Amino acid sequence: MPITHSPPLPFNAAALKNGWEDLKSAAQDAGLHDAGLDARLGPIDSAILDAIFGNSPFLSRLAIRDVGFTLDLLTRGSRALVDELGRDLRTDVPNLTTTDQVMAALRRAKNRMALAIAVADIADLWTVEEITAALSDFAECALDLATAHLLKLAMLRGEIAPPKGVTDIASHPATPDIAAGSGYFLLGMGKLGARELNYSSDIDLIVFFDEEIVPYIGKRTAQDCYIKVTRELVRMMQELTSDGYVFRTDLKLRPDPGATPVAISVGAAEVYYQSVGLNWERAAMIKARPVAGDRAAASGFLSLIRGFVWRRHLDFAAVEDIHAIKGMIHRHHRHGDIALKGHDVKLGRGGIREVEFFCQIQQLISGGRERRLQAPRTLEALQMLRDLNKITPETEHELAAAYRFFRRVEHRLQMIRDEQTHMVPATDEGVAHIATFLGYDSVRDLETEMLDHLRTVKRHYDQLLEPDRGDNGDTLPAPSLSSIDDSSSMESQLGKFGFSDVTRIAQILAGWEFGRYRALRTPRSREILKRILPRLLMTLGESTDPDAAVTKFDEFLAKLPSGVQLLSLFQANPWLLDLMTEILGVAPALAAELAHRPLLLDAVLSPAFFNPLPDHPTLDAGLRDILYAAKDYQDILDLSRVWVNEQRFHVGVQILRGAIEAEAAGAALTRIADVLLNVMLGAVEDQFAQRYGRLPGGRLVVIGMGKLGGAELSFTSDLDMIFIYDAPEDAASDGAKSLTAPVFYTRLTQAYINALTAMTGEGRLYEVDMRLRPSGSSGPLAVSLDAFRAYQQASAWTWEHMALTRARLVAGDTNLAEATETVIRDVLTAPRDADKLLLDVADMRRRLRNEFGTSNIWSIKHCPGGIVDVEFIWQYLQLKHASAHPEIVTEQSGEAISRLAAAGLIPAPWDHDLRPAYDLLHEVQGMLRLCTGKDFTEDDAPTGLKSALAKASGDIDFAALKDRLIHSQTSVTAAYNALIETPAAALSKGQIP
Repeated sequence: MPITHSPPLPFNAAALKNGWEDLKSAAQDAGLHDAGLDARLGPIDSAILDAIFGNSPFLSRLAIRDVGFTLDLLTRGSRALVDELGRDLRTDVPNLTTTDQVMAALRRAKNRMALAIAVADIADLWTVEEITAALSDFAECALDLATAHLLKLAMLRGEIAPPKGVTDIASHPATPDIAAGSGYFLLGMGKLGARELNYSSDIDLIVFFDEEIVPYIGKRTAQDCYIKVTRELVRMMQELTSDGYVFRTDLKLRPDPGATPVAISVGAAEVYYQSVGLNWERAAMIKARPVAGDRAAASGFLSLIRGFVWRRHLDFAAVEDIHAIKGMIHRHHRHGDIALKGHDVKLGRGGIREVEFFCQIQQLISGGRERRLQAPRTLEALQMLRDLNKITPETEHELAAAYRFFRRVEHRLQMIRDEQTHMVPATDEGVAHIATFLGYDSVRDLETEMLDHLRTVKRHYDQLLEPDRGDNGDTLPAPSLSSIDDSSSMESQLGKFGFSDVTRIAQILAGWEFGRYRALRTPRSREILKRILPRLLMTLGESTDPDAAVTKFDEFLAKLPSGVQLLSLFQANPWLLDLMTEILGVAPALAAELAHRPLLLDAVLSPAFFNPLPDHPTLDAGLRDILYAAKDYQDILDLSRVWVNEQRFHVGVQILRGAIEAEAAGAALTRIADVLLNVMLGAVEDQFAQRYGRLPGGRLVVIGMGKLGGAELSFTSDLDMIFIYDAPEDAASDGAKSLTAPVFYTRLTQAYINALTAMTGEGRLYEVDMRLRPSGSSGPLAVSLDAFRAYQQASAWTWEHMALTRARLVAGDTNLAEATETVIRDVLTAPRDADKLLLDVADMRRRLRNEFGTSNIWSIKHCPGGIVDVEFIWQYLQLKHASAHPEIVTEQSGEAISRLAAAGLIPAPWDHDLRPAYDLLHEVQGMLRLCTGKDFTEDDAPTGLKSALAKASGDIDFAALKDRLIHSQTSVTAAYNALIETPAAALSKGQIP
């Protein structure tokens, strides 16, 4: 183990002796005699100097050249000196007038900073994180000051306008704030961007200027000016002078570095990244951070390309690109197997780069969905992966420990001669030297620990890239498949997989091989399909009807707009093929949705996907978190559609897997709609206000009706809504175009409906039905609270009061919602003419039966004894008895039936039969809406769907479900006839003269 409580021993005795002699000579030249020097050095101080002189020619030179600072450092400590160096730089450098003066000041500070940080490292006083942060902060400070100096010179030359408020630029110090509004900025990349600089690191930069805001006033172009500034900045950083250099500077991470200038316009960069940007550039941008210049412009640019870096869908297609980069590194540097001698701790197998790629691969895959993964620092990213359950605590601990170890080794290697090296020496003497400098008692101790860390990292990295695992994590054997060119062998293999019509199946596979469909046109998509084909055929062959499963998967491929992303998803997570096969066999409607939006399937990979469905606050936070990244209103519309589709798919899979029942599914789908309606209302109001302003004192609420109001949404439900507003008399909006309240809320409501129903590239959110509003289709889209009250109390038909039993406030102003709920409750609990109510209800049901009636028992809504009959029963009884029993008022069907039964308002035997019958109807309807999205007929139904229906309903088989369904419908029909139809007929006959 390394010695952590005292500095490492000196390795080179001759260098140690020379170092002390040179230090004493330098001290004498500085006016310090041996006695004075000895008095200022304690045992630990001497041990630190021993470690420096006996191990590092570079640090020895720094310590001896600046002996006064060295002694001050040993007396006061690294933290105090590092902080003081930063303060002095920011105070002194802005007042320097020439570039040579600035360069000299930065180099002197760099030398002192290097020595102070090295002492903190050698003495084991700072963590790796503190060391890399200190190095990075100094680099940022140096870049900030150098940039400000150069921008001031450009202002003095009359090329750039001074900042607003600065009248005399010559006397204004070159502080970093001088860059504000210049449009010129530097992004720190790599380890600088992540605040992880190593000891002798280069700094990676990309330099931009925003042509729309640059205050260029010269005679040529802004680009010419900023190219000149950038070249001078690089010279200031890396030119070797008598004082050394500040940082070697690399600009090769910019877009297409062989063809682009060193300073790039924001517009050109945006076009590049959004059109031809590569995955390695996305990975690089994870660590991008503004480090100098106009930071506001820099932040704006990073927001502009956020969608390029952080893709909303899981991006498994990026995995191979990142792995290819790693392979290219190994080939270029000829990295062999893991070893101690000559091993590259940064780029070699099991080294720093594999830890970084381990994080970046998962960040690229999931970072667009999980904002916490957008962490630039490697150790922080590992913590986030652990917190999100994407890696185990043990994995995080092992990789973090290895990363810290390698960074320590890297720093000691670089401290020896200030070389940008990551290579363990290949000689015995060199290895012994680094082992001593790291504080090990022997080379064997170093070798044991290093090899252990290297193997651990390699194991985790390899497992990440080859995750061929089933649900339980066990590796699944994949049968081999002969070449498609050998048809007889192919058919023989297909027979072993369980297929019957092997000739037809072989023809389908041949079509895949030759790129028959758009999704398989690219060589890459066909290559990925070839890799997953054995597992795919094994999965399809294990389904209830293997031949039909292949046919359905073929139809699915035919509808895919592209294939690489989805096939990569299957390759990275083969167990998803099992789920895909189940969806194809049971839920054709869900499969069709996946064909249009295949990356919905990536939501399954969330650790919480099979947990209980999220509650309202969790959904609300999730949607707002996603919309936080929206660039504009159109982006809000698109991102909200992505979110709703994913959440609905989440519910659908849980229904398919039998994890939730119909009532819970309806409630979950309603929660999704509720959250969306609330958040979208705010977004629409903000957008609407840009043109029409706000209406002072005005308030709006959205009332959900029908399935939305009853919290019973299915996968095919429209949103039935009513809009009610309240505003002061003669109020008008305060926008550029003022509107009166009725016009204002009518147009706002229309804008809101458009936001929900408009077809964008991500589809539409919902269909909206406004026919239940006062006066129906001929009435205004939004009505005032007073008009709503007056209509419901004096003009509404009985069927409108029946519809009002499902009313629920879903979005809008809280106070107006309370007032509206009071109006609704007063209407529902008002005494009414029982005979008229009965006749109206029966007449309305007959009308619906004449228009929509069917004898198909699987048409669950309109068949005799179906959902409509149940709803008419409880709505009729609620309106009849609510004045005497207000406790029965509720908008949910199942709950309404239970309350009526508990109050003794449903006679036997239906007081016990009606609720179970409704629950079964609801269960079957929900499953059918999910799986088929249309009418169901037994003869055309897949076997898998029939089995799934029986399973969801808790029946042994489909025949048992059918018998129970018929029994329930018969019971509902009897209840309806006894409670409504027969009494209404008798009453009607009694009224005939």
